[in-house]
Amino acid sequence: MYKLTILFRTPPDIAKFEDDWALKFVPFVEAMPGVQRIEVSHIDGGPAGPSEFYKMHEVYFETREAMDKAMNSEKGTRAGFALQAIAKGLFTLLFAHTLEDAPRPTGTPPETQTPNSKDRISNS
Repeated sequence: MYKLTILFRTPPDIAKFEDDWALKFVPFVEAMPGVQRIEVSHIDGGPAGPSEFYKMHEVYFETREAMDKAMNSEKGTRAGFALQAIAKGLFTLLFAHTLEDAPRPTGTPPETQTPNSKDRISNS
């Protein structure tokens, strides 16, 4: 999978930003060809406290080529113009190859697991 991540810094007028984001940007992103999944996160902060970032919008594609094609499509171009119009200077774009993994059932990494007595090597 490949994803486009948009990190939004806190806008000066949150209510206006939210309206513009939902009505002027999101419809074009959702209509881009090849979109596999979309995730939106409202950022509360981090270990050091508040964050400069307000929202994270992630759009997943099968490949980098699919993402490039989507971003250069009519809907992708319109999404880009809308993004500039509603959040100029308030966003960062990131492109990333993503891997997904399921947590181990025991929740313990293999290097810290204690082997069963039958698996231990005897020195006798």
